Amino acid sequence: MERYRVTYARKADLVRDLDAQLARGGLFVLAPPPTELGYAARCALEIVCPGGRAVSCEGAVLAAMPGQGVAIAVDPTVVSELRALVSALGPDPASAPAPLHERVSDRKEPTRDAPADVAQSWETLPAAEKMRLAQHGGRDERAAALRDRNRALHPMVLKNPRLTLDEVVAVARNPQASPDLLKLISERSDWSSRSTVAEALARNPRSPNEVGVKALGACSAEALRQMAKGQGAPPHVCQAARKRVLG
Repeated sequence: MERYRVTYARKADLVRDLDAQLARGGLFVLAPPPTELGYAARCALEIVCPGGRAVSCEGAVLAAMPGQGVAIAVDPTVVSELRALVSALGPDPASAPAPLHERVSDRKEPTRDAPADVAQSWETLPAAEKMRLAQHGGRDERAAALRDRNRALHPMVLKNPRLTLDEVVAVARNPQASPDLLKLISERSDWSSRSTVAEALARNPRSPNEVGVKALGACSAEALRQMAKGQGAPPHVCQAARKRVLG
């Protein structure tokens, strides 16, 4: 069975396609289909929302245009699931990339149980391919990009629409992360408003002073009390936490 994926980094793009295409029963995927793919053939479709949540379904081919793309029928329940996910999304980041349309039938996804293989092959990739994978690759490829000595790749990982909240928390906790990268995380309200991310930023000694202090506003009451006691955070953050607790 042919498999296709459309990955959205911007809420606005997903809403547009929801209203113009999906609500009318299908989605045109801008990925050239194989020549043998014909009308009514069954295809698998994965739609990835900003933030990494995905909805998968199977549908019949409504039209296949060689060299251009394929229109795939979508069940109304998929539209309902997507609208529910959209309603929980925050504002779009300023530099989010355009939707990524892919045919994934013949693509081997990196496996989580073989990160060494990804790390080994990563070093041989050209810079342009590393940039592409940082923004659109899987979990292991994102991890490899974050470990790369070229720090210009690190912010590109934050633009990857498949990046999960757990990965964001891990970056925010990493004492080796650059202050600029931590600042970029703090500027995404859909991340910085989460208590787990906020606490990681507040406790990270590499966070710029203003980032660590501002993050206290989204920390849990228990985390604030701990930091107010001087536990596990830079001195200026502990002092600010103490003022919040006493004030």
